[in-house]
Amino acid sequence: MQSTTSSFTMRALLVTGFLSITITSTFSVAKDTNTESETCSYNEVEMLELSPREFDQNLEKGWREVAKAEACREAAADLIHTYYTKNEISKGAMRTFVWHEGQLRAEVGQYQRAISLMKQARKPPEKDMSGWNYYVDATIAFLQSDREELKTQREKLAAVPKPEGFNPTDADGNPIELQWPLNLNIVDKFIRCFDQAYSEVYTECTAEK
Repeated sequence: MQSTTSSFTMRALLVTGFLSITITSTFSVAKDTNTESETCSYNEVEMLELSPREFDQNLEKGWREVAKAEACREAAADLIHTYYTKNEISKGAMRTFVWHEGQLRAEVGQYQRAISLMKQARKPPEKDMSGWNYYVDATIAFLQSDREELKTQREKLAAVPKPEGFNPTDADGNPIELQWPLNLNIVDKFIRCFDQAYSEVYTECTAEK
C-alpha cells in the first residue's frame, strides 16, 4: 500500500461522512497528553475538544491528520474510538465515526473488528434514501469474501432512485457533483478486485471484470 492515504481513499471517506451525518491500542499516552506510536503523535486533549465536524471532516485536523501516514492508520482508528467514547455525539455522527473507524480497521487487516463496527453504521431503513445500507452490506460482503452477497447488494444499490432535490455540498456548503447511485463505483471496485485486500481496492487494484 502507498505510504500515504491516497486521494481516492480520502475522498471516499470524506463523502461518506457528509452523507451519513448523518487489539489493544498500540500507542501510549505521555504525561503531557501527547500520544505517540512510531511516527504518530497527537495531543489527545486537543483532539477531544474538536467539534465532531472538525474532528471528522477537516483534512488537517482530527483523525485524518493522524491517518495520513500508513503506519498510523490503526492509531487513527483508536483515536476515533476514543473520541466517540469520551464525547457525547448524535446518532448520525456515531454512524459516521464507527464507519470510518471500521474502514481504517479494514485497511490494516482487522476485518472482524471492521465488520462489527460497520454493522453499527446502518441507518434505519425508513431514513435511508441513498442506498447507504446496501453499500454498507456490500462492503461487509467483500470483507467476508462473499461474492454472491456482494453482487446482490450491488444490484440493490444500482436500483435506488435518485431523490428529487438531491444537491450535495461539501463541508463549506459548496455544491459538488456526485455520480448516482452513491458509492456504486466503490462497490464495482469490490467486485473487480474481489481477491485483493481491502486496502488495495482503494489504492492499487487495477483488475478488470
